[in-house]
Amino acid sequence: MEIEIRQANLNDMTEVSRLFNEYRMFYGQSSDVEGASRFMEERMNNNESIVFIAQCIKDRKERAGAAQAVNEGKYNEAEGQAAGLVQIYPSYSSVSMGPIWILNDLYVDANYRQQGIARKLMQAVMKQAADHGILRITLSTAVSNQQAQALYESEGYAQDQSFMYYECSVKGGML
Repeated sequence: MEIEIRQANLNDMTEVSRLFNEYRMFYGQSSDVEGASRFMEERMNNNESIVFIAQCIKDRKERAGAAQAVNEGKYNEAEGQAAGLVQIYPSYSSVSMGPIWILNDLYVDANYRQQGIARKLMQAVMKQAADHGILRITLSTAVSNQQAQALYESEGYAQDQSFMYYECSVKGGML
């Protein structure tokens, strides 16, 4: 099995929504595929996020038919299941006066873990960031998620020692 990393589009919404829903459930949220789909479609339609997916490629012969399937909006069915996703939120650094990316969501389907897919997704993000003049990529993860921390550190990310981060829930806001 070959894995291809590419930027997702609206034709990928079924797989993107499935993975995003699983990601939310990983962090203790209730399943809500419809809500996940609505959220992701809004982000992508409004150019508020960039989503990369890891797509399973079955074999070279089947890839030939994939180009036609893309044009027909059936890319996922032709190529196979999406194994993972990463979602980036573009932002800016006022101090550096330039663009930054916030790597907000990284998830690999449980059936595809321990195969280097998360690393490939992160490397694809880094390449795109370099190609687009992004100054830096920031991310956060649960304190208990040591596996993710090890991956991030092995890819050159360092824990911030300069700033403390705070958050406050907005009264009346949804959590």
